[in-house]
Amino acid sequence: MSQPIRTGNDWKQAGLVLAVVAALLVIPAVVAALVPVRETAVAPDSVIELTAPGTEPDTVAFGGVGGWHRRPTGDQTTAVLIAPDGSRLAVSVIDGVTDFPEAVEWRRKVLDVQGFDAYFDGGEVKTPNGFSGPTCRGTDRAGVCAILGNDNLAVTLVLIGDDATLPELAPVLDSLTVRR
Repeated sequence: MSQPIRTGNDWKQAGLVLAVVAALLVIPAVVAALVPVRETAVAPDSVIELTAPGTEPDTVAFGGVGGWHRRPTGDQTTAVLIAPDGSRLAVSVIDGVTDFPEAVEWRRKVLDVQGFDAYFDGGEVKTPNGFSGPTCRGTDRAGVCAILGNDNLAVTLVLIGDDATLPELAPVLDSLTVRR
């Protein structure tokens, strides 16, 4: 077998391929660094609505986050907010719950998959508007959570931050309502 004939242009082709690969890796990183994270300031009396398509009722609303910043999620079932102290709040709703204890355990497992390993701490929350459910805490990350039910809805609230406590969630919990 004979060796292929080298034309002297191999380095040009290799250089071109290398430049294209480098551009594909570097350009998105540079653009991402230059583009600011889109956040919207939440007015003091704002009410945030989340809808989980399904059987009526399918919408919950909450307030208590005035002065926080909301990040877009592209998902009508979830809200992500950043507190002035840097804590992060995620609120999500699911519809079609027929067995709340089973849904609670499933939602805790979803939190684990999402990177917030949690354990139930024995606490229970009951809100003025008919939501109730267990509270939980992060196992390896500072934070608290609650998984609440009302009618056919389950709402998961997770507050992550060094100083995250359930009393910080109280304004959100107290304002949580089902939209009919």
